[in-house]
Amino acid sequence: MVTPSSRLPRRSFPPSTTGRISTTPSCSPDLARHSIARRREDGPGRFSNWLAGPGGDASRAMLAVASRKAAAWGVRASFVLGDMRHFDLGRRFGLVIISCNSLGHLTDPGDLRACLTAVRRHLAPGGVLAFDVALPAPWLLARPEGEARRLDLGPNPASAIEAEETARYDPIRQVRVSHWRVRQGDGRQQVMAPLVLRQFFPQEIPLLLEAAGLELVARYGDFERQTLTAGSLNQICVARNVDEGRP
Repeated sequence: MVTPSSRLPRRSFPPSTTGRISTTPSCSPDLARHSIARRREDGPGRFSNWLAGPGGDASRAMLAVASRKAAAWGVRASFVLGDMRHFDLGRRFGLVIISCNSLGHLTDPGDLRACLTAVRRHLAPGGVLAFDVALPAPWLLARPEGEARRLDLGPNPASAIEAEETARYDPIRQVRVSHWRVRQGDGRQQVMAPLVLRQFFPQEIPLLLEAAGLELVARYGDFERQTLTAGSLNQICVARNVDEGRP
């Protein structure tokens, strides 16, 4: 999956059913907090290449890149093609990671609940889910529709190459649709397919998890586990089965 904080490849954005899920056989909430902060390299295989469990994606191209990275690093990793809304790996895991704002692709509430329910079915006793989603920026959502902004400029550039974005936001569905124009090194412009992402506001995340039988046990504002504040760019979350949090 590609997000605005990633270097853009020369291709369109993936469809909204794509997602990246990684697993490991055993884990604790403390390990999950460390695991989600650990980054070997951006891109496919970032987590699966050092976790012991399989990694999944809806894109064959992404899985191919992840497999090549695993081979280059000399690590054993398995990858499966699948839909993050409906998957069955036939086993349970101590840690499931949904990375890179992948949950944002699930703009339909039923799809989101299906994904979280599938994750819960795959959690071993004591297992946890770790995921990251963007923290909505009110000033960004309130920008006039069609107003262009440069993504490679400003204090927190969202692109390492020259890129321009126009967007519109649906406050009822909480969905933002952005259109990017990227200037390549030879000066040519490339128009990317629309990027459609659900916005997750902080107060709703515990309720969404609860509806799927999960509870939020930790949340941070970045991958260094700093406190979530209004200025944070991301929400780094750790959740577990609701029943396991009760005496």
